[in-house]
Amino acid sequence: MIDTLTSLRFIFATMVFGAHCYVIDGFFDAHFFKEGFVGVSFFFVLSGFIIAYNYQKRLQDKKITKRTFWVARIARIYPLHWLTLFLAAISGGYVVASGALDWFGHFLTSLTLTNAYIPEAGYFFSFNSPSWSLCCEQLFYICFPFLVPLARDWRRLLGVFGLAAALIVAGMYFTPENDIKGYWYVNPVTRLPDFLVGMLLFRLYERLKDRNIGRLQGSLLEIGSVALFLAFYFGAAEIPKVYRYSCFYWLPVAAVLISFSLQKGMLSRILSNRLLVAGGEISYSFYLIHLFILLSYAEWQKEAGGHIAWYIAVPLLFCVVIGLSLLSYRYFEKPMNKRVKSLLNR
Repeated sequence: MIDTLTSLRFIFATMVFGAHCYVIDGFFDAHFFKEGFVGVSFFFVLSGFIIAYNYQKRLQDKKITKRTFWVARIARIYPLHWLTLFLAAISGGYVVASGALDWFGHFLTSLTLTNAYIPEAGYFFSFNSPSWSLCCEQLFYICFPFLVPLARDWRRLLGVFGLAAALIVAGMYFTPENDIKGYWYVNPVTRLPDFLVGMLLFRLYERLKDRNIGRLQGSLLEIGSVALFLAFYFGAAEIPKVYRYSCFYWLPVAAVLISFSLQKGMLSRILSNRLLVAGGEISYSFYLIHLFILLSYAEWQKEAGGHIAWYIAVPLLFCVVIGLSLLSYRYFEKPMNKRVKSLLNR
C-alpha cells in the first residue's frame, strides 16, 4: 500500500462526514461542508488506481485468476455492507415503500448492490444510503479484468475514457435537473469513467515513480495539487451540480492522487503519520457507519426535544464513529474478509 493515499482516504471520508452533518444543524448547510461529496469521486478514482496498482500486473501475468480477484473484492465489500444493511433494516432505516412486497424489492436490490441502477431516490438511497457507492464499486470490479488487456497500451485506455467522457458530458447537458442525481451521481455505468481515470493515473505513476524527483520538486508538486484542488472546490458553487458530481473534479483529484502517490514531498511525510494511515485503514467502516450514527442522533434529538450545540455534538459524534469504526475494522471487517476468502476459495 501507499501510505499517503491511505491517509487521503481518511481525509476524504471526513469530508463526506462533514457533508452529511447538515442533518444535525443548519450550520453545515454551507458550500464548504456540502461540497464534501467530492470525497466519493476521490474514492472512485482512487479505486481505479489502487486496483490497478495491486492487481493489473498479476492478472496480466496470470499469477491470479479473475475468480481469485473477484473473490477478494467480494470479501472486501459485502460483509460490512450486509451488516450495516441489516442494522438499518432492523432500526427502520430510510425506505419509501408502498407495502411489504415493495419493501422487499428495496431490500433485495440493496442486498445485491443493484439499487443504484434504479434512478429513484427511494431505491438508491434506501436503508444505509452511503452503500449506493458500493454498487458502483461492484461494477468496477466486474469490469476490471476485462479492462486489463486495454491497459497494456495507455493510448487505447485513454481512447475508451475519452469516448465515455464525451458521451457523459453531452448527456449531462441534456438531462433535466430532477434526474441528474439518479443518472449521473449514483449510476454505476456513468461513474465508470472515474475508475478509468484511476487506471490511467496508475500508468502515469509507473512512468514517474523511478524518476529522480527531489524533496523540493515533490513538495511543489504536492502543494500545487492541493492549491488546484482547493481552487476547484471553492469555485464549484458557480458550476452546475451535474458536472460537479464527477467530471468537474477529475483533474484536481487526479493531480492530488498522482502527486501524493510519488511520496516525494514534505506533505507526504505528514500524511505518512501512523495515526492518519490508521484512519485510512478504517475509512471503509467509517464511511458505512457515519450516516447511520448522524441520523440516529438527529432522530433522538427530535424526539427528546433537546438541543446540544453542534460544536459539541459533532466532534463527539465524530469520535463515536471513529471508535465504532476501529471496533468494526478490528473485530468484524478483517476477520470476515479472511473467512469469506477462505470459504469462497475452497
